[in-house]
Amino acid sequence: MGAENEVGVDTTAADRTGTETATLAKRYAGISTSFQAELSLLSEASRNEMPVASGALDYCADIVGQLTALHAHTGTLGTNAVAGAADARRADDEIGTGLASVYAS
Repeated sequence: MGAENEVGVDTTAADRTGTETATLAKRYAGISTSFQAELSLLSEASRNEMPVASGALDYCADIVGQLTALHAHTGTLGTNAVAGAADARRADDEIGTGLASVYAS
């Protein structure tokens, strides 16, 4: 939104925010991969202690599932923000064109 007495969408800010959010989603995928690797190492190091090894793998599966869901939701949010900015930009252009024809008469 604009200043207090304005209406509309700051399409540049919306586009930038959407792009940043999509980038953040990619980072969650990287975090998930790194987390899995580290917990696999922990599990391997604890192979003589089965409760520790299986607990690490169960915990890893739970957290990776949550990170995967977070990645998906954040990616969708970023995509929708970029699409919304494009729609708002297109609407502004169409309104501007329509107003120009009204004032040209």
